[in-house]
Amino acid sequence: MRMFHPISNHVPVHVSRRIIGYFGLAGLFFALSFATLYFLHHYFSGGQLRLSPKLLSIRVIGGLAILLVLYFLSDGLRLYCVIRAIGFHIAFAYIVKLVFVNIFVSNVTPFATGGGVVQVYFMKQKGMPIGKATAATSIRTILAALIVFTLTPIIVWAEPNLFHIFYHKNLLYGIAGFSGIYLAVFWIILFRIRVIKHWLFRGLYLLNILKIISRPRFRSLCLRVSHELDLFSDGFRRYFRGRPGWAALSVVFTAVFLFLLFSFSVILIRALGYRVSALTVLAFQVVVTFFMYFAPTPGAAGVAEGGYGLLFSQLVQKQDITVLTLSWRFLTIYVGMLIGIVIIYREIFNYKKAAQP
Repeated sequence: MRMFHPISNHVPVHVSRRIIGYFGLAGLFFALSFATLYFLHHYFSGGQLRLSPKLLSIRVIGGLAILLVLYFLSDGLRLYCVIRAIGFHIAFAYIVKLVFVNIFVSNVTPFATGGGVVQVYFMKQKGMPIGKATAATSIRTILAALIVFTLTPIIVWAEPNLFHIFYHKNLLYGIAGFSGIYLAVFWIILFRIRVIKHWLFRGLYLLNILKIISRPRFRSLCLRVSHELDLFSDGFRRYFRGRPGWAALSVVFTAVFLFLLFSFSVILIRALGYRVSALTVLAFQVVVTFFMYFAPTPGAAGVAEGGYGLLFSQLVQKQDITVLTLSWRFLTIYVGMLIGIVIIYREIFNYKKAAQP
């Protein structure tokens, strides 16, 4: 039985066109990524490239493969636990597929905005209301961001010698300030949903005044938005008050997910023969991830590779920067994206074949 079979037979034309657009953005993503890697190789590494035999050893490859599987599973478990905490149930095997769909779409859309939207669409096919599905993906994202946004100012302030590039008073205030703003937005979403409703209704009213939408359409949208926002708010309330065991597990698996994500660099650097403190590598990864949140390019392409190479050039020799950066992006992003492409292609573009008896 195909997991996405019910969806595949009822894919709207506009969704198929959007997926085609995603494939086009994927081309832009890989072009920016490899262009930045070429820049790193040419300017940071001076055209030098060293491939350590240890990096290709069975022990290292086996360890990375196990880490990769655990990384994908923990990504799925954090969303699964959030959904259960809200009071809904979707099979974990289905959630695992959504993990790869999210990795692909979020990395081909600016500011990683598309992954959650597509996940909401697929969860809706399983009977989960849009408002609650949006709450689930939002909580999943917020939990990870809270950890990264809380740790980054602390790390930069505590280790000025390692992060001298960012150790400027105004920049540090900016990092701390933005983290505070993010927490404030989270607080408004959680406790002041009426404020969000008010401004959305005002926006719809303005569209009605400008004759962009009709009066009946305005009323219909107001009712629909109000209903979905109530479900969205209810999802947050259920998460915090409904099932504390599942909520606690979602936090645990979010922390595990980030730890596994950041651990790839630890293994890669050790495989290249360096004995750098694991805590230092993890700290560098937290900072790189923080700045990736603000990259306007699809999947932070260019910014991720450039920032990673810039920071980690302090820890490894220049001839290892390109291999280290490429290996990191391949394991944490490219593999998941390629699996996501296969899943979307099979489940969206082969739906006619799936419909045949």
